[in-house]
Amino acid sequence: MVINIISDTSGHATEHLVKKTMIQFDIKFKIKVYSYIDNMIDLEKVLNIIKDQNNEQILYYSIQDSKMNVYIDNFCDLYQIDNINLMGFSVNKISEVLGIKPKDNFDSNNLYESEFFRKMNALDFAIKYDDGKDFRSLKACDLALIGVSRSSKTPTSMYLASKGYKVSNIPILLGNNVPRELYEIDNKIIFGLDINPKVLREYRLQRLKSLKLSTDSQYSDMKRIKEELAYAKEIMEDLDCTVIDITNKSIEETSEIIINKLKNLERGNKSD
Repeated sequence: MVINIISDTSGHATEHLVKKTMIQFDIKFKIKVYSYIDNMIDLEKVLNIIKDQNNEQILYYSIQDSKMNVYIDNFCDLYQIDNINLMGFSVNKISEVLGIKPKDNFDSNNLYESEFFRKMNALDFAIKYDDGKDFRSLKACDLALIGVSRSSKTPTSMYLASKGYKVSNIPILLGNNVPRELYEIDNKIIFGLDINPKVLREYRLQRLKSLKLSTDSQYSDMKRIKEELAYAKEIMEDLDCTVIDITNKSIEETSEIIINKLKNLERGNKSD
Protein backbone atom coordinates (compact mmCIF):
# COMPACT_ATOMS: atom_id res chain seq x y z
CA MET A 1 0.00 0.00 0.00
CA VAL A 2 1.33 3.42 -1.00
CA ILE A 3 0.05 6.46 0.85
CA ASN A 4 0.51 9.61 -1.26
CA ILE A 5 0.37 12.99 0.44
CA ILE A 6 -0.10 16.24 -1.48
CA SER A 7 0.31 19.41 0.56
CA ASP A 8 0.69 23.11 -0.22
CA THR A 9 3.01 23.33 2.82
CA SER A 10 5.83 21.04 3.99
CA GLY A 11 3.38 18.22 4.66
CA HIS A 12 5.04 17.29 7.97
CA ALA A 13 1.83 17.61 9.94
CA THR A 14 -0.11 15.57 7.41
CA GLU A 15 2.55 12.85 7.38
CA HIS A 16 2.35 12.63 11.17
CA LEU A 17 -1.42 12.33 10.95
CA VAL A 18 -1.22 9.60 8.30
CA LYS A 19 1.25 7.55 10.36
CA LYS A 20 -0.96 7.85 13.43
CA THR A 21 -3.90 6.69 11.36
CA MET A 22 -2.26 3.80 9.50
CA ILE A 23 -0.77 2.13 12.58
CA GLN A 24 -4.35 1.38 13.56
CA PHE A 25 -4.42 -1.21 10.79
CA ASP A 26 -2.36 -4.37 10.29
CA ILE A 27 -1.12 -3.45 6.84
CA LYS A 28 2.27 -2.62 5.34
CA PHE A 29 2.45 0.85 3.84
CA LYS A 30 4.89 3.32 2.33
CA ILE A 31 4.43 7.10 2.45
CA LYS A 32 5.31 9.49 -0.39
CA VAL A 33 5.07 13.22 0.34
CA TYR A 34 4.71 15.88 -2.37
CA SER A 35 5.39 19.20 -0.62
CA TYR A 36 4.64 22.85 -1.51
CA ILE A 37 2.25 22.00 -4.34
CA ASP A 38 0.53 25.37 -4.65
CA ASN A 39 -0.21 25.75 -8.37
CA MET A 40 -2.07 23.81 -11.04
CA ILE A 41 1.01 22.97 -13.13
CA ASP A 42 2.77 21.22 -10.25
CA LEU A 43 -0.48 19.60 -9.14
CA GLU A 44 -1.09 18.07 -12.58
CA LYS A 45 2.47 16.68 -12.69
CA VAL A 46 2.11 15.06 -9.26
CA LEU A 47 -1.31 13.59 -9.99
CA ASN A 48 -0.02 12.04 -13.20
CA ILE A 49 2.87 10.47 -11.28
CA ILE A 50 0.40 9.06 -8.77
CA LYS A 51 -1.93 7.85 -11.52
CA ASP A 52 0.86 5.83 -13.14
CA GLN A 53 1.72 3.96 -9.94
CA ASN A 54 0.75 0.31 -10.13
CA ASN A 55 0.54 -0.19 -6.38
CA GLU A 56 -2.60 -0.15 -4.31
CA GLN A 57 -2.74 3.41 -3.07
CA ILE A 58 -4.56 6.12 -1.17
CA LEU A 59 -4.20 9.85 -1.66
CA TYR A 60 -4.32 12.28 1.25
CA TYR A 61 -4.37 15.96 0.39
CA SER A 62 -4.29 19.21 2.31
CA ILE A 63 -4.76 22.13 -0.10
CA GLN A 64 -6.29 25.54 0.65
CA ASP A 65 -7.06 26.52 -2.95
CA SER A 66 -10.66 25.51 -3.70
CA LYS A 67 -10.06 25.12 -7.46
CA MET A 68 -7.17 22.74 -6.82
CA ASN A 69 -9.37 20.74 -4.44
CA VAL A 70 -12.06 20.40 -7.08
CA TYR A 71 -9.45 19.34 -9.64
CA ILE A 72 -8.13 16.63 -7.30
CA ASP A 73 -11.66 15.36 -6.61
CA ASN A 74 -12.45 15.11 -10.32
CA PHE A 75 -9.09 13.53 -11.14
CA CYS A 76 -9.50 10.87 -8.46
CA ASP A 77 -13.04 10.11 -9.62
CA LEU A 78 -11.82 9.73 -13.20
CA TYR A 79 -8.95 7.38 -12.33
CA GLN A 80 -10.67 5.69 -9.38
CA ILE A 81 -8.05 6.74 -6.83
CA ASP A 82 -9.16 6.47 -3.21
CA ASN A 83 -8.65 9.88 -1.65
CA ILE A 84 -9.12 11.68 1.64
CA ASN A 85 -9.42 15.44 1.90
CA LEU A 86 -8.10 16.36 5.33
CA MET A 87 -10.81 18.95 5.78
CA GLY A 88 -13.18 15.99 6.13
CA PHE A 89 -10.72 13.58 7.72
CA SER A 90 -11.83 10.74 9.99
CA VAL A 91 -10.53 7.30 10.89
CA ASN A 92 -13.91 5.93 9.86
CA LYS A 93 -13.21 7.10 6.30
CA ILE A 94 -9.88 5.29 6.06
CA SER A 95 -11.50 2.23 7.63
CA GLU A 96 -14.13 2.36 4.90
CA VAL A 97 -11.49 2.65 2.16
CA LEU A 98 -9.44 -0.28 3.49
CA GLY A 99 -12.40 -2.43 4.44
CA ILE A 100 -10.77 -3.06 7.84
CA LYS A 101 -12.07 -2.07 11.26
CA PRO A 102 -9.78 0.06 13.49
CA LYS A 103 -8.11 -1.63 16.46
CA ASP A 104 -10.16 -1.85 19.64
CA ASN A 105 -7.77 0.45 21.51
CA PHE A 106 -8.19 3.28 19.01
CA ASP A 107 -8.61 6.72 20.58
CA SER A 108 -11.70 8.17 18.96
CA ASN A 109 -10.54 11.78 19.35
CA ASN A 110 -10.13 13.31 15.92
CA LEU A 111 -6.39 13.31 15.17
CA TYR A 112 -6.82 16.35 12.97
CA GLU A 113 -7.74 18.30 16.09
CA SER A 114 -4.87 16.93 18.20
CA GLU A 115 -2.54 19.41 19.88
CA PHE A 116 0.52 18.15 17.99
CA PHE A 117 -1.15 18.34 14.59
CA ARG A 118 -2.53 21.80 15.34
CA LYS A 119 0.96 23.09 16.19
CA MET A 120 2.59 21.47 13.16
CA ASN A 121 -0.12 22.87 10.90
CA ALA A 122 0.37 26.34 12.40
CA LEU A 123 4.15 26.16 11.81
CA ASP A 124 3.57 25.14 8.19
CA PHE A 125 1.18 28.09 7.85
CA ALA A 126 3.66 30.57 9.38
CA ILE A 127 6.50 29.41 7.13
CA LYS A 128 4.40 29.44 3.99
CA TYR A 129 2.99 32.92 4.58
CA ASP A 130 6.01 34.58 6.21
CA ASP A 131 6.76 38.20 5.29
CA GLY A 132 3.63 38.79 3.21
CA LYS A 133 4.20 35.96 0.72
CA ASP A 134 0.47 35.54 0.09
CA PHE A 135 -2.17 37.92 1.39
CA ARG A 136 -4.87 35.24 1.05
CA SER A 137 -3.52 33.91 4.35
CA LEU A 138 -5.31 36.78 6.11
CA LYS A 139 -8.64 35.05 5.46
CA ALA A 140 -7.49 31.94 7.33
CA CYS A 141 -5.18 33.28 10.06
CA ASP A 142 -5.77 33.40 13.80
CA LEU A 143 -3.89 36.68 13.98
CA ALA A 144 -1.87 39.07 11.81
CA LEU A 145 1.41 40.76 12.74
CA ILE A 146 2.38 43.98 10.99
CA GLY A 147 5.49 46.12 11.27
CA VAL A 148 8.58 47.42 9.52
CA SER A 149 11.56 45.27 8.59
CA ARG A 150 13.49 43.82 11.60
CA SER A 151 10.69 44.47 14.06
CA SER A 152 10.72 40.78 15.10
CA LYS A 153 7.68 39.77 13.05
CA THR A 154 9.10 36.46 11.85
CA PRO A 155 10.50 35.14 15.16
CA THR A 156 7.30 36.20 16.92
CA SER A 157 5.26 34.44 14.22
CA MET A 158 7.24 31.24 14.65
CA TYR A 159 6.95 31.32 18.44
CA LEU A 160 3.18 31.85 18.26
CA ALA A 161 2.94 29.07 15.67
CA SER A 162 4.70 26.74 18.11
CA LYS A 163 1.77 27.48 20.43
CA GLY A 164 -0.72 26.49 17.72
CA TYR A 165 -1.67 29.91 16.30
CA LYS A 166 -1.85 30.47 12.54
CA VAL A 167 -0.03 33.77 11.97
CA SER A 168 0.05 36.02 8.92
CA ASN A 169 3.11 38.25 8.84
CA ILE A 170 2.70 41.45 6.82
CA PRO A 171 5.58 43.91 6.33
CA ILE A 172 4.89 47.64 6.20
CA LEU A 173 6.96 49.32 3.51
CA LEU A 174 7.35 53.10 3.34
CA GLY A 175 5.04 54.54 0.67
CA ASN A 176 3.37 51.20 -0.08
CA ASN A 177 -0.25 50.46 0.73
CA VAL A 178 -0.93 47.48 2.98
CA PRO A 179 -3.10 44.77 1.38
CA ARG A 180 -6.83 45.49 1.29
CA GLU A 181 -7.38 42.05 2.88
CA LEU A 182 -5.99 43.51 6.10
CA TYR A 183 -9.00 45.84 6.28
CA GLU A 184 -11.40 42.95 5.70
CA ILE A 185 -10.55 41.00 8.86
CA ASP A 186 -11.35 41.78 12.50
CA ASN A 187 -8.92 44.49 13.65
CA LYS A 188 -8.88 42.85 17.09
CA ILE A 189 -6.69 40.06 15.71
CA ILE A 190 -4.22 42.52 14.12
CA PHE A 191 -1.13 43.40 16.15
CA GLY A 192 1.27 46.16 15.18
CA LEU A 193 4.88 45.80 16.36
CA ASP A 194 6.54 49.13 17.17
CA ILE A 195 10.17 49.64 18.18
CA ASN A 196 12.58 52.39 19.21
CA PRO A 197 14.37 53.78 16.11
CA LYS A 198 17.85 53.54 17.68
CA VAL A 199 17.34 49.90 18.59
CA LEU A 200 15.91 49.17 15.17
CA ARG A 201 18.94 50.75 13.52
CA GLU A 202 21.24 48.49 15.56
CA TYR A 203 19.26 45.42 14.45
CA ARG A 204 19.52 46.48 10.84
CA LEU A 205 23.25 47.20 11.08
CA GLN A 206 23.77 43.72 12.53
CA ARG A 207 21.74 42.25 9.68
CA LEU A 208 23.77 44.07 7.04
CA LYS A 209 27.03 42.98 8.66
CA SER A 210 25.88 39.35 8.81
CA LEU A 211 25.19 39.52 5.06
CA LYS A 212 28.53 41.26 4.48
CA LEU A 213 26.78 44.25 2.95
CA SER A 214 27.62 47.93 3.29
CA THR A 215 26.22 49.52 6.44
CA ASP A 216 26.03 52.86 4.66
CA SER A 217 22.59 52.44 3.08
CA GLN A 218 19.01 53.68 3.31
CA TYR A 219 18.14 50.52 5.20
CA SER A 220 20.17 51.68 8.21
CA ASP A 221 19.78 55.45 7.73
CA MET A 222 18.25 56.98 10.88
CA LYS A 223 16.15 59.53 9.03
CA ARG A 224 14.72 56.83 6.81
CA ILE A 225 14.05 54.57 9.79
CA LYS A 226 12.10 57.31 11.58
CA GLU A 227 10.05 57.89 8.44
CA GLU A 228 9.29 54.17 8.17
CA LEU A 229 8.20 53.95 11.79
CA ALA A 230 6.03 57.06 11.47
CA TYR A 231 4.37 55.61 8.37
CA ALA A 232 3.83 52.28 10.13
CA LYS A 233 2.15 54.07 13.06
CA GLU A 234 -0.19 55.83 10.64
CA ILE A 235 -1.21 52.45 9.19
CA MET A 236 -1.71 50.96 12.64
CA GLU A 237 -3.85 53.90 13.72
CA ASP A 238 -5.88 53.64 10.53
CA LEU A 239 -6.48 49.94 11.21
CA ASP A 240 -7.20 50.72 14.89
CA CYS A 241 -5.25 47.62 15.86
CA THR A 242 -3.37 46.72 19.04
CA VAL A 243 0.13 48.24 19.03
CA ILE A 244 2.92 46.66 21.07
CA ASP A 245 6.25 48.37 21.70
CA ILE A 246 8.70 45.47 21.51
CA THR A 247 11.83 47.53 22.30
CA ASN A 248 12.50 46.08 25.74
CA LYS A 249 10.51 42.88 25.36
CA SER A 250 11.57 39.35 24.55
CA ILE A 251 9.76 37.34 21.86
CA GLU A 252 8.08 35.37 24.65
CA GLU A 253 6.84 38.53 26.40
CA THR A 254 5.42 39.98 23.20
CA SER A 255 3.76 36.67 22.37
CA GLU A 256 2.24 36.41 25.84
CA ILE A 257 0.61 39.83 25.42
CA ILE A 258 -0.85 38.72 22.09
CA ILE A 259 -2.05 35.34 23.42
CA ASN A 260 -3.76 36.99 26.41
CA LYS A 261 -5.51 39.48 24.11
CA LEU A 262 -6.76 36.66 21.90
CA LYS A 263 -7.96 34.62 24.87
CA ASN A 264 -9.84 37.64 26.24
CA LEU A 265 -11.38 38.16 22.80
CA GLU A 266 -12.44 34.52 22.66
CA ARG A 267 -13.98 34.71 26.13
CA GLY A 268 -15.83 37.87 25.12
CA ASN A 269 -17.21 36.20 21.99
CA LYS A 270 -18.42 33.21 23.99
CA SER A 271 -20.26 35.43 26.47
CA ASP A 272 -22.14 37.32 23.73
